[in-house]
Amino acid sequence: MTSSRSEGVEFRLSDYQWQHRILLVFAPATASSDYRQQMQIWQSDQAGVEDRDLKLVEVLGTGESQVEGQSISAASVDVLRQQFGVSVEEFAVILVGKDGTEKQRSQAPMNLAMLYRAIDAMPMRQQEMRSRP
Repeated sequence: MTSSRSEGVEFRLSDYQWQHRILLVFAPATASSDYRQQMQIWQSDQAGVEDRDLKLVEVLGTGESQVEGQSISAASVDVLRQQFGVSVEEFAVILVGKDGTEKQRSQAPMNLAMLYRAIDAMPMRQQEMRSRP
């Protein structure tokens, strides 16, 4: 796999629907301080992230956009930017629920406590917590 965005995998939110919640992190570049802070936050509690079936999608203006370490095609990046109305220069964090709809949006890095509160209040998550041993 090359590092060219145009040659990355096609990413569709619908492929994750009903299986995973998605955290979309839009940033101008990896050098963005907001982006770096959000990545540190994300890496601070992998067990909590996995327990909530969260997947990270990095959507960058400059650089390699990724999902689970795989490059995303430029066409997929453009679709995500249009769908969520986020420009190349903007930073935004958007939580997408398992139903495929936007649940929460922030123009600043989102801490895990805020993210977990939003997720844990969702009816589907409540059901998941009750059904797990």
